[in-house]
Amino acid sequence: MYKLILADADDTLFDFSATEHFAVERTFTGMDAGIPQEELIAEYHRINKILWKEVEIGTMDTKRIRSERFRRLFVKLNLRHSAIEYGERYIGYLSEGTTLLDGAEELCRMWSARCPLVIVTNGIADVQRTRIEHSTIRNFISGIIISEEVGKSKPDARMFEAALKCVNHTDKQSVLMVGDSLTSDILGGINFGIDTCWYNPKSLPNTLNAKPTYQVKTLSELLGII
Repeated sequence: MYKLILADADDTLFDFSATEHFAVERTFTGMDAGIPQEELIAEYHRINKILWKEVEIGTMDTKRIRSERFRRLFVKLNLRHSAIEYGERYIGYLSEGTTLLDGAEELCRMWSARCPLVIVTNGIADVQRTRIEHSTIRNFISGIIISEEVGKSKPDARMFEAALKCVNHTDKQSVLMVGDSLTSDILGGINFGIDTCWYNPKSLPNTLNAKPTYQVKTLSELLGII
């Protein structure tokens, strides 16, 4: 039925929670912040979440977010550290994260045997490329589309246009977008005119006015769809 699969990277194929946890802890280890590290990390996550929402709506770009999340954190906590220095330290640790979700490698292997698989991800280019290139699924991927390189982020149609173009595919009716984010993956796919599959392991409620073509709770369910 489908001749091209588009898949989000983080929290769809890659275990970004594990990667982020490792990177944040390593980044803040040894910092004299005057507050418990747990509070420091919680505040970082709050700020980072806000910034990535800004990326989705186009008011923040991924080049700025590298240091901006730490600048806002240090201002909020009245800390006199270099946001640029900590931003690059974090990027380095984040780039090491290649942990996949359970079943992701087998899923990509089977997908790629049937049709091209293109990763479409909002993220920082050097982080995402390094992680994907060093992962065990790299040989199954036909293309990698990253928002920083496109200049726009999902749900912008240009991300999906770039994905189809990179494998010379023109028939939207034979394309499926798979992702965990309603606002970027699913809404973006729907607006672009392709079928979508919402990977929803936590059984979250659908807050969109539109429905994805499919909804699954486990990656193994995707094999039946493809």
